[in-house]
Amino acid sequence: MELAAAAVPPVARSFDPPSEPWLAGHRGVDLRGRPGQPVLSPAAGTVRYAAVLAGRGVVVVEAGGLRLTFEPVDAVVSIGDEVRAGEVIGHLMSTHSHCLPSTCLHWGVKRGQAYLDPLRFVGDAEIVLLPFGDVRPADGSWAAPDAELDAPPASGGWVSGVPPGGSGAASVAVQFALGQLGDPYVWAAEGPDTWDCSGLTMAAWGAAGRALPHYSAAQYLATTPIARDQLRPGDLVFWAESGAPPGIYHVALYLGDGQVVHAPRPGEVVRIESMTSWDEPDYFSRV
Repeated sequence: MELAAAAVPPVARSFDPPSEPWLAGHRGVDLRGRPGQPVLSPAAGTVRYAAVLAGRGVVVVEAGGLRLTFEPVDAVVSIGDEVRAGEVIGHLMSTHSHCLPSTCLHWGVKRGQAYLDPLRFVGDAEIVLLPFGDVRPADGSWAAPDAELDAPPASGGWVSGVPPGGSGAASVAVQFALGQLGDPYVWAAEGPDTWDCSGLTMAAWGAAGRALPHYSAAQYLATTPIARDQLRPGDLVFWAESGAPPGIYHVALYLGDGQVVHAPRPGEVVRIESMTSWDEPDYFSRV
């Protein structure tokens, strides 16, 4: 198959995944660019996140079983938008660049729990378009001879058997959190590929347009307390050492049927489990 030619922009930092999921590493590539440069979607897909996260603009596109992450980007798309290959999804920002004082785009690719080198899809592989440029290919296509790349993710991209949440903002928060399954826990991390417990819930509700602080006890104080029997998908579940709100040390997002999604602790990854698998939770709240 003949692919459209595209010169790879200078690579400021290459893909360098950590030896263990919870360790530091570089889970993507940094491509040098210029402020305001159009950022293109390399594939047709659905926008799953498009907002400011910890001061930097982040866009996430789900495409053919892959999750494509771009930052720092001033988005021109919204969550739920369907985008074509080559469509402009935003413009490169000079602030919060990985390459300061230079400007660069961080591009990450993930399939399931595995981080992939984005440049493996450039050139003689599946992808015809880099996430930089001022024009789109004439046919707007994304050549993908690997059938796995063309197939939709199992169970629609979420976890089989887990309810995707209710309607409205709670559903968006739940779906965002489920999209991070397998990402490693890193203390004080708030995405887009590593999280601590409150960073994950903050970003999940941020995707739904609701601002939360990055601290589990502060999230409880910023939301409305509810009883356990009032829980519904999207609510927050808390654990406390002292049995009082100042002792809250962990937060998770409720999914329904007694299940939560959360970033548990160092050495582990974002996962789904029973909310009583640690200990009985102490507090519950609604955003």
